[in-house]
Amino acid sequence: GDVSSWDLSSATDVGAMFCGCISFNGDVSSWNLSNATHLDAMFRRCESFNGVVSSWDVSSATDVSFMFFDCKSFDGDVSSWNVSSAESFSYMFFGCTSFNGDVSSWNVGNA
Repeated sequence: GDVSSWDLSSATDVGAMFCGCISFNGDVSSWNLSNATHLDAMFRRCESFNGVVSSWDVSSATDVSFMFFDCKSFDGDVSSWNVSSAESFSYMFFGCTSFNGDVSSWNVGNA
């Protein structure tokens, strides 16, 4: 189904939202996740997912562990993400065999 118009602006926990949805590759580009603190395992094992997440505001996120775990197709641009509030990054990109993103500018000082 079409998830592009979902209003997640008040959501604080989107952890495991699509966990195990192997074929999921929905349009999530316009989602407002500015209040979300838990993004852990959000797309875990979504092998087909390669959504555009570059404009997401994840500055409130404290847990991004397992977020893209086993997303074999994912190679999204996350270079401009502000992850300075995140405390847990465990296995965030584990098994992302296509991922080649630049995360060199990320502030991971709270981890």
